[in-house]
Amino acid sequence: MDNKLGQIILTLRKKKNLTQKELADNLGISDKAVSRWETGNSFPNLEMLFRISKYFKVSFNDLLTARMEDDNTDDELMHDIIKEFTEMNKKNIKRIKIILTITIIIITILAAIIIFTQSYNKFNVYTITFESKDISTTNGVYVETKIKDTFYLGNIKLNNIEIKNTDTVSVDVYYLENKKENIIFSSESLNNFNFSNYQSYIKIDDLSKYFDKLYIEISVIDSKNNVKKYKSKLKFSKDFSNNKIIYKEDNNELTNNTINLSQNEIIEILLKNKFKYISDGILSKEIDDYRVDYIIDTNRINFSSESNNFDYRYIYYLNENLLKVSVFDSNNVEIENYKYDITNNKVIDCVVGKCNSYKDAMKLLNKNILNLLKK
Repeated sequence: MDNKLGQIILTLRKKKNLTQKELADNLGISDKAVSRWETGNSFPNLEMLFRISKYFKVSFNDLLTARMEDDNTDDELMHDIIKEFTEMNKKNIKRIKIILTITIIIITILAAIIIFTQSYNKFNVYTITFESKDISTTNGVYVETKIKDTFYLGNIKLNNIEIKNTDTVSVDVYYLENKKENIIFSSESLNNFNFSNYQSYIKIDDLSKYFDKLYIEISVIDSKNNVKKYKSKLKFSKDFSNNKIIYKEDNNELTNNTINLSQNEIIEILLKNKFKYISDGILSKEIDDYRVDYIIDTNRINFSSESNNFDYRYIYYLNENLLKVSVFDSNNVEIENYKYDITNNKVIDCVVGKCNSYKDAMKLLNKNILNLLKK
């Protein structure tokens, strides 16, 4: 048996001024193994040949050729080579699978992070109201997205102001800057007033930057060309923003079993729950940050609360199982007015605003009033 491979390893080791132990430590084996290679008593396997070629930066093919020339038992050697290559391939395939799996996971996480950061807090919904009591709308809303913003006032109404068929109407939305009116959008109708940032006269990517400067002006021109103008600053209150990772659906249970109670039963229950007479016909109690009044002669419950500078006023008619909701802003301007039919779970008589705050109202009603009145 020749020892060509052993001589190559010996030459490479001495060229690097390494002892057998130092080489063994670098390859993660014993110094006895290195000694057996150099004396030709054994051969490194294929995986070790790869490591030797990589460590000394020499050709793997040259090392493999030397080993094949050293070993005369060609059939056994080829069998060993095939076996070692198979084992190495299995290990490599396993490594590749692990690396591929980790890579896919990392890419997925990075993609999710990119998508989330690009869309987080980029979808906002605002309710639009007016400071002037002369102008109102039932469903003013501004929707802000990353790509397109939509400004919608629906049907605008001039309160207590008669518009004749011969009158001409124009509506302008503008922002005021340096005492200059910059018109964003105009219309010749009070009905279905809406536009997107693509339709605005001035290139606006984000209308929310102008919230504190936005106004609406309605001009009414009669048949004699007399002009009357009604102006109001626009007010925006945020209803929704996608600034959460998880949103829980509000499955508030609405109950209507109080209508089966007599007034005497209601009074008895309320008195047991520390309601007190403040007059002959009114039972009252302070609950958290709001007050609840039961009006005996009309069989209704009044309660109100304040939150985020808004004043919420509720009247619950027990006979009809009906909830009336009124919401006022910090300037005492009504921004919502509607009735909620609890029995049929629907809004009726929506007069002002979007009329969608009934869930919060029902939480208060259920928690502190209706739950007390369950039989």
